[in-house]
Amino acid sequence: MPDVTLEYAHRLVARGRAAAEGAGMKAVFAILDRGANLVTFSRMDGAWLASNELAIAKARTSVMFQAPTEALNAPLRMGEPLLHFDHVHSGGLLLVGGGVPLLDDDGTLLGGLGVSGGSPEQDAALARTIIAE
Repeated sequence: MPDVTLEYAHRLVARGRAAAEGAGMKAVFAILDRGANLVTFSRMDGAWLASNELAIAKARTSVMFQAPTEALNAPLRMGEPLLHFDHVHSGGLLLVGGGVPLLDDDGTLLGGLGVSGGSPEQDAALARTIIAE
């Protein structure tokens, strides 16, 4: 089965850092393999420390559901409690924008990318930009 290589993960992080800098963001990036194990992690200088766990949780969620996390929060409405599973620090899942599955050309799951540092919409846009290049 294919997997996320360290080289590929580093390329994704480099794209993310460049895109975040261009957008004026300070972000955190987590790349997981298809088993939701951390391959690489990067926090830009000045990024929020809370974003560390959030990026990992978003990447994990995208692997577990094989879908972008922004698509999983569609039932949420303003003013209602934010849906989450478990606690983020203990391996939970997070249903807000910023996580995307990494797929090969055949649509086979390779792993997941999690981005945190802005609003869920900004994180989702940044994640989409990273995988689109």
